[in-house]
Amino acid sequence: MIQKLRRKFVAVVMGVAAFLLLAVFVILLVTTQTGMERQGMDMLGSALDSALRKDGFFKQAVPDGLLPGEAENNGRKWNGRFNVFTALVDGGGNVIVQAKVSFLQEELDSEAIEELVRTAAASSSYSGVLPASHLRYLKRDVGNSMIVAFADTSGEASAMAELVKNSLIVGLATLLVFFGASLLLARWAVRPVEKAWQQQKQFVGDASHELKTPLTVILSNADMILSHPEEQPRRWAENIKAESVRMKHLTEELLSLTRSEDAQRKPVLQRVDFSYLVTDSILLFDASVFESGKALSYDVEEEIHVVGDAPALSQLLEILLDNAVKYSPEGGTIALRLETAGRNAKLSVSNTGQPIPEQDLPHIFERFYRGDPSRQSTGGHGLGLAIARSIVEVHKGKIWAECRNGLVIFTVSLPCEKK
Repeated sequence: MIQKLRRKFVAVVMGVAAFLLLAVFVILLVTTQTGMERQGMDMLGSALDSALRKDGFFKQAVPDGLLPGEAENNGRKWNGRFNVFTALVDGGGNVIVQAKVSFLQEELDSEAIEELVRTAAASSSYSGVLPASHLRYLKRDVGNSMIVAFADTSGEASAMAELVKNSLIVGLATLLVFFGASLLLARWAVRPVEKAWQQQKQFVGDASHELKTPLTVILSNADMILSHPEEQPRRWAENIKAESVRMKHLTEELLSLTRSEDAQRKPVLQRVDFSYLVTDSILLFDASVFESGKALSYDVEEEIHVVGDAPALSQLLEILLDNAVKYSPEGGTIALRLETAGRNAKLSVSNTGQPIPEQDLPHIFERFYRGDPSRQSTGGHGLGLAIARSIVEVHKGKIWAECRNGLVIFTVSLPCEKK
């Protein structure tokens, strides 16, 4: 799936790049062709002006039909890239060609050149191109006569062919660069999707594993009941009930995790007395802590208010306190402290017991993560801390864990209500 997504990303990028390059090259070719045609027509107009000036026809004709780079007519300067000649067609149809036309005489004789002049003169358009001869013409009536200026367009064709070749080379090189860049971008752009996909696969695998164990126990005990109908099935029924309760707790935690993640998209927050919620949660756990032979101490600063979801915050407190009770040894100590730290409410829940390995600390808030084998014998599913992190993120807060001085400490920082 990820490879297919990367290929689609590269294909889209290359398609867009090819389209943009094609558009640029088409615009470049059109503007270049238009500019060359405009320049050619301007030069033909200048040639006609030169032939018609007051000194008379052709008295100062350009030698050999070539406009020099420094020649200036009516204030215009030309770059000398065009071969130009003019011809006069009188009322009787006689053709007088200006000077020599060496660039045509290499291919055509004088009669053929005169025929070209008559063809242009007979045309209904006052400007145009003779494709077979690569000539562009511009004509003007002078009394009963007509003067026609011609410019060689073979240079234009060569220039356009060179431009197309260079454009193709540049285009291919640019596409290769885009292809390499798109491969790198595809890895970077698809990385979040790949990470989410891997997390989803891991989540499904872990959930399936967690559900498989109780289902196996239930099926085994059900088989025992069916295979020994004469015996009292109480023990096997109790096993079935215990594993069913375990599955129920697992599905409830999965649903709770889903709801907390959905709440990140549509949070419903209100003013909450966080000090009261903490005190209430302590009272709920006080009896179970005492029965487990452990000690609970707390220090709660009063009148700390946050903007949040009260049921979700109560669940957060329940998860942290249950985690502390679960992983503290018999005779251990659990401590809770709530105080303000700047503009935030700071909640710390600590317990004595086996420290969390350093390499596990960055991962303990991941779903189903239980890195330390000694922490897997408590009957949890590895979802509680993932739910806690989701709740904290909904409230724009932070949660982290650390081990110091023989204590495992979970700390939550939530923004206080603005006064």
